[in-house]
Amino acid sequence: MENSQHQLFEDSTERRVLSRIDAVLRINYQPISTDVAMNDPYDSHFVLPRYFLLLAELDQFDHAFRYELEQLNEKDQQIARILSLFNQKLDLITGSFYDNIVQAMLPRPEQVNFSEQGLSFSAPQPLIEDSYIHLTLSHPENFFHIAAIAQVAYCKSEEQGRFRIGAYFVTLNPQDRAKLAASIAQSQQMEAF
Repeated sequence: MENSQHQLFEDSTERRVLSRIDAVLRINYQPISTDVAMNDPYDSHFVLPRYFLLLAELDQFDHAFRYELEQLNEKDQQIARILSLFNQKLDLITGSFYDNIVQAMLPRPEQVNFSEQGLSFSAPQPLIEDSYIHLTLSHPENFFHIAAIAQVAYCKSEEQGRFRIGAYFVTLNPQDRAKLAASIAQSQQMEAF
């Protein structure tokens, strides 16, 4: 990855190529070896949290369903309407499960600063610069659930024994990068008003 595509940290100054936002996200990370740093972040080698897998699968199913419903609506509006009502009912049921079961599994949302190229977050333990981490990021309102691999750019001490970790993505699927970009654009539009 070229230096212009990620944050550069020189003498405590940052040069950022893309817009960044502060957001509250659910984040999990695990240090990984250099050997697996270029693997697909969704590879079964990585331990993905159960809540993340559930929410990611529901998200994929929802996108596929919307696409198929649009196609069906052009052919038969009555069947499309029935399926749409069925989907609303299913959303209510899964929403109930989400409220009662999944919420108990979720990590506490944390303040994260991110762009399409990287992120910074607070961590209880230090991470070694230039090491690799596997990440899962989930928006608390389910706008996205992504997995990525990042390389640690810096680790600085914070208050209360915590550490500020800065990392840039080395492996991030294009559709996940697009989700981050859409979230950033939406946040910037809301700030403009």
